[in-house]
Amino acid sequence: MRNNHTMGQHAIVIGASLAGLCAARVLSDHFDRVTVYERDELPDGPANRTAVPQGRHVHLLMARGAAEFEGLFPGLLDDMVAAGVPKLANRPDCIHFGAAGHVLGTKTTLKREFTAYVPSRPHLEWQIRKRALTIPNVELVRTSVAEPVFDAARERVTGVLLEAGDPSSAVDADLVVDATGRGTRLPVWLEQWGYGRPTEDTVDVGIDYATHQVHIPEGIIKEKVVVAGASHDHPVGLGMLLYEDGNWSVTTFGTGKVTPPQNLDEIHRLADELLPEHLSAALRSGTPVGEMAFHKYPTSRWRRYDQMTRFPSGIIPFGDAVVSFNPTYGQGMTMTSIQAGNLRAVLESGHSDIAGQLSRATKKTTWPVWTMNAVGDLALHNATADKVPWWYVKVGNLFDQFLGAAETEADLAEWFLRRFSLLDSLYMVPDARTLGRTIKHNMGLLIAEKRRARRSAPDRERVSL
Repeated sequence: MRNNHTMGQHAIVIGASLAGLCAARVLSDHFDRVTVYERDELPDGPANRTAVPQGRHVHLLMARGAAEFEGLFPGLLDDMVAAGVPKLANRPDCIHFGAAGHVLGTKTTLKREFTAYVPSRPHLEWQIRKRALTIPNVELVRTSVAEPVFDAARERVTGVLLEAGDPSSAVDADLVVDATGRGTRLPVWLEQWGYGRPTEDTVDVGIDYATHQVHIPEGIIKEKVVVAGASHDHPVGLGMLLYEDGNWSVTTFGTGKVTPPQNLDEIHRLADELLPEHLSAALRSGTPVGEMAFHKYPTSRWRRYDQMTRFPSGIIPFGDAVVSFNPTYGQGMTMTSIQAGNLRAVLESGHSDIAGQLSRATKKTTWPVWTMNAVGDLALHNATADKVPWWYVKVGNLFDQFLGAAETEADLAEWFLRRFSLLDSLYMVPDARTLGRTIKHNMGLLIAEKRRARRSAPDRERVSL
């Protein structure tokens, strides 16, 4: 059903990425026509794309992201489950989760319902693509976009050129969405138009990925999601997810420019170090599928459009074109879904300054997640950055203590899982009660350790009269 707040006749989305498709879905409620331009050939089914090299590696769909995508595309989650996507309904025993060297100690059920879905990136993208492209007023055109058309007198983007320098290739639009990802050229265009480039917040994470698919016989292990995050002293981590095709995607990653395993034997040896014996043994029992895949992610980047004092009308950046998060936290797809919710709210408000309203809304949802990622990267994962607030390392050390307590405190582990999945809040800041449990737990461990030390003191230290 069309929304009463009609924003115009035609909207253009550059890029049929996950972000572009979500943007098209939202725009379809507010524009008569939505055209998605994509330069690459799109597969008819769930398959890896060369334009999405990160798609061959482990992707986590957070519980918040699943809910947001379902809100955009009703029926999506049930259809994914029908297609074989694992669904973990309130089953933390199906998850082995290690963060910064600490393994969370959850029980077999959680006090609050927590449902997780485990689609591969190609499968989720295909499910969303086929839904977005069946919307009656959404059209996919397979061709490149050279650049937007900018009207300097009106300070407005009025469409796009499909061929550079050829006015006859112009396509008019009331709104253009840049969903071209990390390689966006919008900062260059803004500079050409006299607005200057946005400043950038960056963290040099130096992530190096290596992934192999493995078929593990069904029933050997009950876990469906296995994560052993990197830490300051052990800068290589591992993730294993069971996907809809019945195969496990096993991704290893080095942080701080550390090289991960380069073959399956090295992956096995890393699993022996990081995982419980039953999980590493299951991995060794598996049959390799295909070849190794490699990918580098050098820098997390947030283009601060929200800080620009001038910005043209008629164009908005979206998805990774605004912010790309450290992929080892698995939050990128969910943050895209939250951006789509921001766009929907802005369009429904009927506000004429779409770009300004959206950039401010995206700042509010980006800042807490970006900040905690940066704290973790800089304090625990050997990352570097030009400007590091003094309190990052202190917060990182405190959070390391919290994770230590969550190893044996199920309530703290549940709190972490829900916040990490972006469910209860985007802020990873414990409330007073949760912080009190952490302090009580750690003080108890400290007292117990001192008691053990006193009991084991040598007899010669005991004074007798």
